Amino acid sequence: TKSMDILVKDIEKINKNTPVKAFGLVGVHPAELTYLIKFMSLEEAKEKIINALNYAKNLVEEYDFIVGIGEVGRPHYQVDENVWNASNEILRYCMHLAKDVGCAIQIHAESSTEEQFKEFSKMAKETGLNPEKVVKHHCGDMVLEGEKYGIFPSIVASKPVSEAVKKSLRFVMETDYIDDLKRPGVVLGIKTVPRRTKKLIDSGLLDEEGVYKIHKENIERLYNIELF
Repeated sequence: TKSMDILVKDIEKINKNTPVKAFGLVGVHPAELTYLIKFMSLEEAKEKIINALNYAKNLVEEYDFIVGIGEVGRPHYQVDENVWNASNEILRYCMHLAKDVGCAIQIHAESSTEEQFKEFSKMAKETGLNPEKVVKHHCGDMVLEGEKYGIFPSIVASKPVSEAVKKSLRFVMETDYIDDLKRPGVVLGIKTVPRRTKKLIDSGLLDEEGVYKIHKENIERLYNIELF
């Protein structure tokens, strides 16, 4: 919860002192479960995460600039069946929270497949959450699969975006930027989205209307916000 409070304070500072309008999501990354079980039982770790997620829900309710729950989900690496099942239980709980508060949820999980989109869509519907509010982080160019199952793809602003725009504009763009001084430029730098967008325009793959759709309309619909 301490890191969530730091995020809230940072966004407040940005919105107060700069012309930038910032928003955030809060949650518990799925890798935390495999870290915590080094020090406690699986049930204790799960309870600790659930308590933190309840705190995240409260922040979404309290602050209009905290617009969703995430990243949450399940490990993208091999884990034993008990951890996998517990991760899915936590993910379902996150979906219940998102449904209750009426916000989006951003999922971190293993590499995306059509079967996974189908699974997450079914999981969301079973908890009463609209799949349109489920954002899948890091999912190649799977925009058509997203349309089919209602999941909203977040696509890394590199080569997959060039393929995605040829199919559909129903996605959002990401860098997966990690602010770690020991690993500068991990995945993509923070300026990559505008640079990639400009390249797409220059290459004729995207026009102004398409830019508006991806970077404004889709974001506003997902996160119930108004950008400008």
